[in-house]
Amino acid sequence: MNSSFEQKAGKKSDVYRSLCNRISIKKLSILTVILFILIMIPILYLSFFNRASGDDYGYGLWTRGIWVQTHSLIEVFRAAADAVKVVYYSWQGTWLSVFLFSIQPEVFHEKAYVITTFLIVFLFAISILKLFYFVLCSKYKFQKSAFVIITILFFLVSILFVPSQKSALYWFNGTMHYTLPYIMCLFLTLLLLKYVEDFKFFQYIGIFCIMVLLGGSNYQAALFALIICFYIGISYLISTHNKKILLLLLPVAGELVGLIISMKAPGNKVRGGEEFGFSIANALKTVFESFWYGLIDVKNYLLEKPLALIILFFIFLIMLESWALVSNMSVCKYDWLIILGAFCLYSAMQAPAIYAGVEVSGGVYNMNYWMFLLTFTVIMFVLSRRLIYLFQKKKENRCLEWIHSYIVIPGIILCIILIFIFRSNVKESMWYVCIDYIQSGQAADFKEQMNLQTEILLNDEIKDAEVPFINNEQGPLMHMPITEDPEAWTNMVASKFYGKNSIKAIPRAEWEEKTGYLLINRGK
Repeated sequence: MNSSFEQKAGKKSDVYRSLCNRISIKKLSILTVILFILIMIPILYLSFFNRASGDDYGYGLWTRGIWVQTHSLIEVFRAAADAVKVVYYSWQGTWLSVFLFSIQPEVFHEKAYVITTFLIVFLFAISILKLFYFVLCSKYKFQKSAFVIITILFFLVSILFVPSQKSALYWFNGTMHYTLPYIMCLFLTLLLLKYVEDFKFFQYIGIFCIMVLLGGSNYQAALFALIICFYIGISYLISTHNKKILLLLLPVAGELVGLIISMKAPGNKVRGGEEFGFSIANALKTVFESFWYGLIDVKNYLLEKPLALIILFFIFLIMLESWALVSNMSVCKYDWLIILGAFCLYSAMQAPAIYAGVEVSGGVYNMNYWMFLLTFTVIMFVLSRRLIYLFQKKKENRCLEWIHSYIVIPGIILCIILIFIFRSNVKESMWYVCIDYIQSGQAADFKEQMNLQTEILLNDEIKDAEVPFINNEQGPLMHMPITEDPEAWTNMVASKFYGKNSIKAIPRAEWEEKTGYLLINRGK
Protein backbone atom coordinates (compact mmCIF):
# COMPACT_ATOMS: atom_id res chain seq x y z
CA MET A 1 0.00 0.00 0.00
CA ASN A 2 2.72 2.45 0.99
CA SER A 3 4.72 1.52 -2.10
CA SER A 4 1.70 2.09 -4.39
CA PHE A 5 0.97 5.44 -2.75
CA GLU A 6 4.58 6.53 -3.12
CA GLN A 7 4.58 5.55 -6.82
CA LYS A 8 1.44 7.61 -7.48
CA ALA A 9 2.84 10.54 -5.55
CA GLY A 10 6.07 10.20 -7.49
CA LYS A 11 4.21 10.21 -10.83
CA LYS A 12 2.27 13.34 -9.81
CA SER A 13 5.50 14.94 -8.76
CA ASP A 14 7.08 14.06 -12.11
CA VAL A 15 4.10 15.52 -14.02
CA TYR A 16 4.31 18.74 -12.06
CA ARG A 17 8.09 18.92 -12.50
CA SER A 18 7.63 18.39 -16.24
CA LEU A 19 5.05 21.21 -16.31
CA CYS A 20 7.45 23.50 -14.49
CA ASN A 21 10.22 22.68 -16.94
CA ARG A 22 7.99 23.38 -19.93
CA ILE A 23 6.91 26.83 -18.70
CA SER A 24 9.89 29.12 -19.06
CA ILE A 25 10.33 32.89 -19.12
CA LYS A 26 11.52 32.67 -22.74
CA LYS A 27 8.37 30.84 -23.90
CA LEU A 28 6.19 33.25 -21.95
CA SER A 29 7.91 36.18 -23.65
CA ILE A 30 6.99 34.76 -27.08
CA LEU A 31 3.36 34.38 -26.01
CA THR A 32 3.42 37.94 -24.67
CA VAL A 33 4.62 39.31 -28.01
CA ILE A 34 1.82 37.42 -29.82
CA LEU A 35 -0.71 38.76 -27.31
CA PHE A 36 0.60 42.29 -27.84
CA ILE A 37 0.15 42.05 -31.62
CA LEU A 38 -3.38 40.63 -31.36
CA ILE A 39 -4.47 43.32 -28.91
CA MET A 40 -2.93 46.23 -30.80
CA ILE A 41 -4.39 45.35 -34.24
CA PRO A 42 -7.97 46.59 -33.57
CA ILE A 43 -6.74 49.53 -31.46
CA LEU A 44 -4.51 50.80 -34.26
CA TYR A 45 -6.98 49.85 -37.00
CA LEU A 46 -9.62 52.08 -35.43
CA SER A 47 -7.30 55.07 -35.80
CA PHE A 48 -8.17 55.06 -39.53
CA PHE A 49 -11.73 56.06 -38.54
CA ASN A 50 -10.62 58.87 -36.21
CA ARG A 51 -11.48 62.49 -37.02
CA ALA A 52 -11.16 65.95 -35.50
CA SER A 53 -14.11 67.74 -33.92
CA GLY A 54 -15.07 70.37 -31.36
CA ASP A 55 -12.01 71.64 -29.50
CA ASP A 56 -9.77 70.41 -32.32
CA TYR A 57 -11.45 72.99 -34.54
CA GLY A 58 -11.40 75.59 -31.76
CA TYR A 59 -7.64 75.53 -31.29
CA GLY A 60 -6.86 74.79 -34.92
CA LEU A 61 -8.71 77.76 -36.36
CA TRP A 62 -5.67 80.01 -35.80
CA THR A 63 -3.38 77.76 -37.82
CA ARG A 64 -5.51 76.18 -40.52
CA GLY A 65 -6.06 79.38 -42.48
CA ILE A 66 -2.36 80.20 -42.32
CA TRP A 67 -1.44 76.74 -43.60
CA VAL A 68 -3.95 76.94 -46.47
CA GLN A 69 -2.58 80.34 -47.48
CA THR A 70 1.18 79.79 -47.03
CA HIS A 71 1.95 76.07 -46.58
CA SER A 72 4.76 77.30 -44.33
CA LEU A 73 5.45 75.50 -41.06
CA ILE A 74 7.19 78.58 -39.71
CA GLU A 75 4.07 80.66 -40.26
CA VAL A 76 1.93 77.91 -38.72
CA PHE A 77 4.10 77.90 -35.60
CA ARG A 78 3.79 81.68 -35.38
CA ALA A 79 0.02 81.35 -35.60
CA ALA A 80 0.14 78.69 -32.86
CA ALA A 81 2.10 81.15 -30.68
CA ASP A 82 -0.65 83.72 -31.32
CA ALA A 83 -3.20 81.13 -30.20
CA VAL A 84 -1.25 80.68 -26.96
CA LYS A 85 -1.42 84.44 -26.30
CA VAL A 86 -5.16 84.63 -26.90
CA VAL A 87 -6.00 81.51 -24.85
CA TYR A 88 -3.60 82.61 -22.07
CA TYR A 89 -5.80 85.64 -21.38
CA SER A 90 -9.15 84.08 -22.18
CA TRP A 91 -9.18 80.45 -20.99
CA GLN A 92 -6.06 78.69 -19.62
CA GLY A 93 -2.34 79.18 -19.08
CA THR A 94 -0.91 75.79 -20.05
CA TRP A 95 1.10 77.28 -22.89
CA LEU A 96 2.76 74.09 -24.15
CA SER A 97 -0.55 72.24 -24.39
CA VAL A 98 -2.28 75.09 -26.21
CA PHE A 99 0.59 75.36 -28.69
CA LEU A 100 0.30 71.64 -29.45
CA PHE A 101 -3.52 71.82 -29.65
CA SER A 102 -3.14 74.46 -32.35
CA ILE A 103 -1.18 72.20 -34.67
CA GLN A 104 -3.64 69.32 -34.61
CA PRO A 105 -3.28 67.11 -37.73
CA GLU A 106 -6.40 68.27 -39.63
CA VAL A 107 -4.87 71.72 -39.83
CA PHE A 108 -2.67 70.25 -42.56
CA HIS A 109 -5.04 67.75 -44.23
CA GLU A 110 -8.62 66.64 -43.64
CA LYS A 111 -7.56 62.99 -43.24
CA ALA A 112 -4.33 63.52 -41.30
CA TYR A 113 -5.98 62.90 -37.90
CA VAL A 114 -5.22 59.21 -38.39
CA ILE A 115 -1.65 59.92 -37.25
CA THR A 116 -2.78 60.77 -33.71
CA THR A 117 -3.03 57.22 -32.36
CA PHE A 118 0.00 55.88 -34.23
CA LEU A 119 2.16 58.74 -32.98
CA ILE A 120 1.10 58.51 -29.35
CA VAL A 121 1.29 54.69 -29.24
CA PHE A 122 4.80 54.80 -30.71
CA LEU A 123 6.02 57.41 -28.21
CA PHE A 124 4.27 55.66 -25.32
CA ALA A 125 5.81 52.31 -26.17
CA ILE A 126 9.29 53.77 -26.76
CA SER A 127 9.28 55.67 -23.46
CA ILE A 128 8.39 52.53 -21.48
CA LEU A 129 10.80 50.38 -23.45
CA LYS A 130 13.77 52.74 -22.98
CA LEU A 131 13.14 53.32 -19.28
CA PHE A 132 12.52 49.67 -18.45
CA TYR A 133 15.48 48.46 -20.51
CA PHE A 134 17.83 50.79 -18.65
CA VAL A 135 16.53 49.81 -15.22
CA LEU A 136 15.94 46.10 -15.76
CA CYS A 137 18.67 45.08 -18.21
CA SER A 138 21.43 47.69 -18.05
CA LYS A 139 21.31 48.38 -14.31
CA TYR A 140 20.05 45.14 -12.73
CA LYS A 141 20.92 42.54 -15.39
CA PHE A 142 17.50 41.02 -15.94
CA GLN A 143 17.13 38.53 -18.79
CA LYS A 144 15.94 40.03 -22.07
CA SER A 145 12.95 37.70 -22.13
CA ALA A 146 11.83 38.93 -18.69
CA PHE A 147 12.28 42.52 -19.84
CA VAL A 148 10.04 41.81 -22.86
CA ILE A 149 7.26 40.37 -20.69
CA ILE A 150 7.35 43.14 -18.09
CA THR A 151 7.54 45.94 -20.65
CA ILE A 152 4.76 44.65 -22.88
CA LEU A 153 2.41 43.83 -20.02
CA PHE A 154 3.03 47.21 -18.41
CA PHE A 155 2.25 48.96 -21.69
CA LEU A 156 -0.89 46.88 -22.27
CA VAL A 157 -2.26 47.40 -18.77
CA SER A 158 -1.56 51.13 -19.18
CA ILE A 159 -3.86 51.45 -22.21
CA LEU A 160 -6.37 48.63 -21.88
CA PHE A 161 -7.98 49.77 -18.63
CA VAL A 162 -7.28 53.49 -18.74
CA PRO A 163 -10.30 55.43 -17.35
CA SER A 164 -10.75 57.73 -20.36
CA GLN A 165 -10.05 55.84 -23.57
CA LYS A 166 -10.81 58.86 -25.75
CA SER A 167 -8.24 61.08 -24.05
CA ALA A 168 -5.61 58.35 -23.87
CA LEU A 169 -5.02 57.51 -27.53
CA TYR A 170 -7.61 58.96 -29.90
CA TRP A 171 -8.41 62.58 -29.05
CA PHE A 172 -5.52 64.82 -30.07
CA ASN A 173 -6.17 67.39 -27.34
CA GLY A 174 -6.33 64.68 -24.69
CA THR A 175 -3.15 63.00 -25.87
CA MET A 176 -1.24 66.29 -26.01
CA HIS A 177 -2.39 67.50 -22.60
CA TYR A 178 -2.11 64.23 -20.67
CA THR A 179 -0.60 61.26 -22.52
CA LEU A 180 2.34 63.13 -24.05
CA PRO A 181 3.31 64.83 -20.74
CA TYR A 182 3.23 61.43 -19.02
CA ILE A 183 5.51 60.09 -21.76
CA MET A 184 7.79 63.08 -21.20
CA CYS A 185 7.87 62.21 -17.49
CA LEU A 186 9.07 58.70 -18.34
CA PHE A 187 11.80 60.06 -20.61
CA LEU A 188 12.75 62.56 -17.89
CA THR A 189 13.08 59.75 -15.33
CA LEU A 190 15.31 57.83 -17.74
CA LEU A 191 17.54 60.86 -18.35
CA LEU A 192 17.81 61.59 -14.62
CA LEU A 193 18.81 58.00 -13.85
CA LYS A 194 21.43 58.11 -16.58
CA TYR A 195 22.64 61.57 -15.63
CA VAL A 196 23.50 60.64 -12.04
CA GLU A 197 25.76 57.92 -13.46
CA ASP A 198 27.36 59.66 -16.46
CA PHE A 199 26.82 63.43 -16.04
CA LYS A 200 26.81 63.82 -19.81
CA PHE A 201 26.00 67.22 -21.29
CA PHE A 202 23.33 66.02 -23.74
CA GLN A 203 21.53 64.28 -20.85
CA TYR A 204 21.52 67.54 -18.91
CA ILE A 205 20.17 69.46 -21.90
CA GLY A 206 17.42 66.86 -22.31
CA ILE A 207 16.48 67.16 -18.64
CA PHE A 208 16.42 70.95 -18.85
CA CYS A 209 14.27 71.04 -22.00
CA ILE A 210 11.74 68.49 -20.75
CA MET A 211 11.34 70.14 -17.35
CA VAL A 212 10.89 73.62 -18.83
CA LEU A 213 8.29 72.31 -21.28
CA LEU A 214 6.44 70.42 -18.55
CA GLY A 215 6.03 73.75 -16.77
CA GLY A 216 3.56 74.63 -19.55
CA SER A 217 1.74 71.31 -19.47
CA ASN A 218 -0.78 69.79 -17.08
CA TYR A 219 -0.07 70.33 -13.40
CA GLN A 220 0.19 66.64 -12.56
CA ALA A 221 3.06 66.09 -15.00
CA ALA A 222 4.80 69.27 -13.80
CA LEU A 223 4.50 68.10 -10.20
CA PHE A 224 5.80 64.64 -11.08
CA ALA A 225 8.87 66.15 -12.75
CA LEU A 226 9.74 68.23 -9.68
CA ILE A 227 9.26 65.33 -7.27
CA ILE A 228 11.20 62.74 -9.29
CA CYS A 229 14.05 65.22 -9.81
CA PHE A 230 14.12 65.83 -6.05
CA TYR A 231 14.02 62.09 -5.25
CA ILE A 232 16.81 61.10 -7.60
CA GLY A 233 18.93 64.16 -6.81
CA ILE A 234 18.69 63.78 -3.03
CA SER A 235 19.32 60.01 -3.07
CA TYR A 236 22.43 60.53 -5.19
CA LEU A 237 23.68 63.37 -3.01
CA ILE A 238 23.25 61.33 0.17
CA SER A 239 24.94 58.24 -1.27
CA THR A 240 27.89 59.97 -3.01
CA HIS A 241 28.15 63.49 -1.51
CA ASN A 242 28.90 64.65 -5.05
CA LYS A 243 27.72 68.26 -5.23
CA LYS A 244 27.72 68.13 -9.02
CA ILE A 245 24.16 66.94 -8.73
CA LEU A 246 23.21 70.45 -7.60
CA LEU A 247 23.35 71.43 -11.28
CA LEU A 248 19.81 70.01 -11.43
CA LEU A 249 18.64 73.11 -9.61
CA LEU A 250 18.76 74.98 -12.92
CA PRO A 251 16.23 72.69 -14.71
CA VAL A 252 14.07 72.85 -11.57
CA ALA A 253 14.18 76.65 -11.70
CA GLY A 254 13.36 76.56 -15.41
CA GLU A 255 10.29 74.43 -14.81
CA LEU A 256 9.14 76.59 -11.91
CA VAL A 257 9.36 79.68 -14.11
CA GLY A 258 7.27 77.96 -16.81
CA LEU A 259 4.83 76.71 -14.18
CA ILE A 260 4.43 80.15 -12.59
CA ILE A 261 3.77 81.67 -16.01
CA SER A 262 1.11 79.00 -16.55
CA MET A 263 -0.50 79.44 -13.13
CA LYS A 264 -0.56 83.25 -13.36
CA ALA A 265 -2.57 83.26 -16.60
CA PRO A 266 -5.63 85.55 -16.38
CA GLY A 267 -7.54 82.92 -18.33
CA ASN A 268 -7.32 80.50 -15.41
CA LYS A 269 -9.81 82.60 -13.47
CA VAL A 270 -12.13 82.57 -16.46
CA ARG A 271 -12.05 78.79 -16.48
CA GLY A 272 -11.71 78.09 -12.74
CA GLY A 273 -13.60 81.06 -11.32
CA GLU A 274 -12.54 84.27 -9.59
CA GLU A 275 -11.49 82.38 -6.45
CA PHE A 276 -8.86 80.44 -8.39
CA GLY A 277 -5.41 81.19 -6.93
CA PHE A 278 -2.88 80.11 -4.34
CA SER A 279 -3.77 79.66 -0.68
CA ILE A 280 -1.47 78.17 1.98
CA ALA A 281 -4.44 76.83 3.94
CA ASN A 282 -5.85 75.10 0.85
CA ALA A 283 -2.41 73.77 -0.03
CA LEU A 284 -1.95 72.12 3.40
CA LYS A 285 -5.46 70.72 3.28
CA THR A 286 -4.77 69.36 -0.19
CA VAL A 287 -1.64 67.52 0.97
CA PHE A 288 -3.55 65.55 3.60
CA GLU A 289 -6.53 64.85 1.35
CA SER A 290 -4.25 63.61 -1.44
CA PHE A 291 -3.23 60.57 0.60
CA TRP A 292 -6.84 59.76 1.44
CA TYR A 293 -8.08 60.06 -2.13
CA GLY A 294 -5.06 58.07 -3.29
CA LEU A 295 -6.16 55.18 -1.08
CA ILE A 296 -9.73 55.50 -2.34
CA ASP A 297 -8.47 55.20 -5.90
CA VAL A 298 -6.52 52.05 -5.02
CA LYS A 299 -9.72 50.56 -3.57
CA ASN A 300 -11.63 51.50 -6.72
CA TYR A 301 -8.98 49.93 -8.95
CA LEU A 302 -9.28 46.70 -6.96
CA LEU A 303 -13.07 46.68 -7.41
CA GLU A 304 -13.36 48.07 -10.94
CA LYS A 305 -10.18 46.88 -12.70
CA PRO A 306 -9.44 43.37 -11.35
CA LEU A 307 -7.77 42.26 -14.59
CA ALA A 308 -5.33 45.16 -14.35
CA LEU A 309 -4.34 44.01 -10.87
CA ILE A 310 -3.97 40.42 -12.11
CA ILE A 311 -1.59 41.61 -14.83
CA LEU A 312 0.42 43.50 -12.21
CA PHE A 313 0.59 40.34 -10.10
CA PHE A 314 1.87 38.43 -13.14
CA ILE A 315 4.57 41.08 -13.59
CA PHE A 316 5.48 40.59 -9.92
CA LEU A 317 5.94 36.84 -10.52
CA ILE A 318 8.27 37.52 -13.45
CA MET A 319 10.23 39.94 -11.28
CA LEU A 320 10.65 37.27 -8.60
CA GLU A 321 12.13 34.75 -10.99
CA SER A 322 14.27 37.41 -12.66
CA TRP A 323 15.80 38.45 -9.34
CA ALA A 324 16.49 34.79 -8.56
CA LEU A 325 18.60 34.65 -11.73
CA VAL A 326 20.66 37.71 -10.81
CA SER A 327 24.05 36.77 -9.39
CA ASN A 328 25.64 38.64 -6.48
CA MET A 329 22.37 40.40 -5.72
CA SER A 330 22.31 42.94 -2.93
CA VAL A 331 19.48 44.95 -1.39
CA CYS A 332 19.18 48.52 -0.29
CA LYS A 333 18.71 49.10 3.43
CA TYR A 334 16.44 52.02 2.57
CA ASP A 335 13.85 49.95 0.69
CA TRP A 336 11.13 51.19 3.00
CA LEU A 337 11.95 54.77 2.03
CA ILE A 338 11.67 53.91 -1.67
CA ILE A 339 8.24 52.36 -1.07
CA LEU A 340 7.11 55.34 1.00
CA GLY A 341 8.44 57.75 -1.61
CA ALA A 342 6.60 55.89 -4.39
CA PHE A 343 3.33 56.08 -2.49
CA CYS A 344 3.85 59.79 -1.78
CA LEU A 345 4.54 60.41 -5.49
CA TYR A 346 1.38 58.55 -6.45
CA SER A 347 -0.69 60.46 -3.88
CA ALA A 348 0.75 63.79 -5.05
CA MET A 349 -0.94 63.26 -8.41
CA GLN A 350 -4.28 63.74 -6.65
CA ALA A 351 -3.30 67.21 -5.47
CA PRO A 352 -3.97 69.43 -8.53
CA ALA A 353 -7.58 68.25 -8.95
CA ILE A 354 -8.27 68.43 -5.20
CA TYR A 355 -6.79 71.91 -4.93
CA ALA A 356 -8.70 73.23 -7.95
CA GLY A 357 -11.96 71.96 -6.47
CA VAL A 358 -13.69 71.88 -9.86
CA GLU A 359 -14.84 69.18 -12.23
CA VAL A 360 -11.88 67.77 -14.14
CA SER A 361 -11.55 66.02 -17.49
CA GLY A 362 -11.02 62.32 -18.02
CA GLY A 363 -7.33 62.90 -18.70
CA VAL A 364 -6.76 63.71 -15.02
CA TYR A 365 -8.01 60.25 -14.05
CA ASN A 366 -5.77 58.77 -16.74
CA MET A 367 -2.75 60.44 -15.13
CA ASN A 368 -3.80 59.12 -11.72
CA TYR A 369 -4.12 55.62 -13.12
CA TRP A 370 -0.79 55.71 -14.95
CA MET A 371 1.00 57.02 -11.88
CA PHE A 372 -0.58 54.23 -9.83
CA LEU A 373 0.75 51.65 -12.29
CA LEU A 374 4.21 53.21 -12.37
CA THR A 375 4.63 53.64 -8.63
CA PHE A 376 3.06 50.27 -7.82
CA THR A 377 5.48 48.64 -10.27
CA VAL A 378 8.36 50.32 -8.44
CA ILE A 379 7.01 48.96 -5.15
CA MET A 380 6.72 45.45 -6.63
CA PHE A 381 10.27 45.76 -7.96
CA VAL A 382 11.63 46.61 -4.50
CA LEU A 383 9.56 43.98 -2.67
CA SER A 384 10.44 41.20 -5.13
CA ARG A 385 14.14 41.99 -4.71
CA ARG A 386 13.83 41.90 -0.91
CA LEU A 387 11.91 38.60 -0.98
CA ILE A 388 14.44 36.88 -3.24
CA TYR A 389 17.26 38.13 -1.05
CA LEU A 390 15.60 36.45 1.94
CA PHE A 391 14.92 33.24 -0.04
CA GLN A 392 18.52 33.07 -1.20
CA LYS A 393 19.67 33.07 2.39
CA LYS A 394 17.37 30.17 3.26
CA LYS A 395 17.46 28.12 0.07
CA GLU A 396 20.98 29.00 -1.05
CA ASN A 397 21.65 27.22 -4.38
CA ARG A 398 18.06 25.97 -4.72
CA CYS A 399 16.46 29.42 -4.65
CA LEU A 400 15.74 29.64 -8.39
CA GLU A 401 14.29 26.12 -8.59
CA TRP A 402 12.15 26.70 -5.49
CA ILE A 403 10.85 30.09 -6.66
CA HIS A 404 10.01 28.76 -10.14
CA SER A 405 8.29 25.57 -8.96
CA TYR A 406 6.51 26.71 -5.82
CA ILE A 407 5.76 30.40 -6.39
CA VAL A 408 5.91 31.38 -10.07
CA ILE A 409 4.13 28.38 -11.61
CA PRO A 410 1.36 28.23 -8.98
CA GLY A 411 1.09 32.02 -9.31
CA ILE A 412 0.63 31.75 -13.10
CA ILE A 413 -2.05 29.08 -12.59
CA LEU A 414 -3.76 31.37 -10.08
CA CYS A 415 -3.65 34.22 -12.62
CA ILE A 416 -5.34 32.03 -15.23
CA ILE A 417 -8.08 31.07 -12.76
CA LEU A 418 -8.62 34.71 -11.73
CA ILE A 419 -8.77 35.83 -15.36
CA PHE A 420 -11.52 33.27 -15.94
CA ILE A 421 -13.40 34.45 -12.84
CA PHE A 422 -13.17 38.14 -13.79
CA ARG A 423 -13.47 37.59 -17.56
CA SER A 424 -16.44 40.00 -17.74
CA ASN A 425 -13.96 42.82 -17.05
CA VAL A 426 -12.57 42.22 -20.55
CA LYS A 427 -15.64 43.99 -21.95
CA GLU A 428 -14.45 47.23 -20.34
CA SER A 429 -11.02 47.04 -21.92
CA MET A 430 -10.05 49.27 -24.83
CA TRP A 431 -9.43 46.18 -26.96
CA TYR A 432 -12.98 44.91 -26.54
CA VAL A 433 -14.54 48.35 -26.99
CA CYS A 434 -12.64 48.78 -30.26
CA ILE A 435 -13.59 45.30 -31.48
CA ASP A 436 -17.24 45.90 -30.62
CA TYR A 437 -17.29 49.32 -32.28
CA ILE A 438 -15.76 47.93 -35.47
CA GLN A 439 -17.85 44.75 -35.66
CA SER A 440 -21.13 46.57 -34.96
CA GLY A 441 -20.65 48.63 -38.11
CA GLN A 442 -20.72 51.88 -36.13
CA ALA A 443 -17.11 52.65 -37.06
CA ALA A 444 -17.79 52.33 -40.79
CA ASP A 445 -21.00 54.34 -40.39
CA PHE A 446 -19.12 57.11 -38.53
CA LYS A 447 -16.42 57.21 -41.19
CA GLU A 448 -18.98 57.53 -43.98
CA GLN A 449 -20.85 60.29 -42.13
CA MET A 450 -17.68 62.24 -41.36
CA ASN A 451 -16.47 61.94 -44.96
CA LEU A 452 -19.78 63.40 -46.14
CA GLN A 453 -19.66 66.19 -43.56
CA THR A 454 -16.08 67.07 -44.52
CA GLU A 455 -16.97 67.08 -48.20
CA ILE A 456 -19.70 69.62 -47.49
CA LEU A 457 -17.50 71.80 -45.29
CA LEU A 458 -14.63 71.80 -47.80
CA ASN A 459 -16.93 73.04 -50.55
CA ASP A 460 -15.98 76.71 -50.94
CA GLU A 461 -19.23 77.45 -52.75
CA ILE A 462 -21.24 76.72 -49.59
CA LYS A 463 -21.01 79.56 -47.07
CA ASP A 464 -23.95 78.68 -44.80
CA ALA A 465 -23.51 74.94 -44.46
CA GLU A 466 -26.11 72.43 -43.38
CA VAL A 467 -24.90 68.95 -42.45
CA PRO A 468 -26.81 65.85 -41.35
CA PHE A 469 -26.62 64.91 -37.67
CA ILE A 470 -23.82 62.50 -36.74
CA ASN A 471 -24.62 59.44 -34.60
CA ASN A 472 -23.85 60.05 -30.93
CA GLU A 473 -22.27 56.70 -30.02
CA GLN A 474 -18.66 56.68 -31.21
CA GLY A 475 -17.03 53.98 -29.08
CA PRO A 476 -13.60 55.10 -27.87
CA LEU A 477 -13.41 57.95 -30.40
CA MET A 478 -13.88 61.54 -29.29
CA HIS A 479 -16.58 63.40 -31.18
CA MET A 480 -18.22 66.74 -30.40
CA PRO A 481 -21.08 66.83 -32.92
CA ILE A 482 -22.28 69.87 -34.80
CA THR A 483 -25.73 70.76 -33.47
CA GLU A 484 -28.84 72.47 -34.78
CA ASP A 485 -27.80 75.73 -33.08
CA PRO A 486 -25.42 77.79 -35.28
CA GLU A 487 -24.34 79.72 -32.16
CA ALA A 488 -23.24 76.61 -30.27
CA TRP A 489 -19.51 76.33 -29.49
CA THR A 490 -18.76 73.43 -31.86
CA ASN A 491 -20.73 75.03 -34.67
CA MET A 492 -18.96 78.37 -34.34
CA VAL A 493 -15.42 76.99 -34.18
CA ALA A 494 -16.12 74.55 -37.03
CA SER A 495 -17.44 77.39 -39.19
CA LYS A 496 -14.32 79.47 -38.53
CA PHE A 497 -12.06 76.46 -39.08
CA TYR A 498 -13.58 75.82 -42.52
CA GLY A 499 -14.16 79.48 -43.41
CA LYS A 500 -17.97 79.37 -43.34
CA ASN A 501 -20.47 82.02 -42.31
CA SER A 502 -22.40 79.46 -40.30
CA ILE A 503 -22.86 75.73 -39.81
CA LYS A 504 -25.80 73.83 -38.41
CA ALA A 505 -26.97 70.22 -38.33
CA ILE A 506 -30.38 69.04 -39.48
CA PRO A 507 -32.05 65.60 -39.41
CA ARG A 508 -30.60 63.26 -42.01
CA ALA A 509 -33.95 62.64 -43.69
CA GLU A 510 -34.51 66.39 -44.07
CA TRP A 511 -30.99 66.86 -45.41
CA GLU A 512 -31.44 64.05 -47.96
CA GLU A 513 -34.74 65.54 -49.09
CA LYS A 514 -33.12 68.96 -49.59
CA THR A 515 -30.06 67.66 -51.40
CA GLY A 516 -31.39 64.55 -53.09
CA TYR A 517 -30.02 65.59 -56.47
CA LEU A 518 -26.55 65.89 -54.90
CA LEU A 519 -26.81 62.36 -53.55
CA ILE A 520 -27.69 61.09 -57.03
CA ASN A 521 -24.72 62.90 -58.51
CA ARG A 522 -22.43 61.61 -55.74
CA GLY A 523 -23.69 58.09 -56.36
CA LYS A 524 -22.77 58.36 -60.03
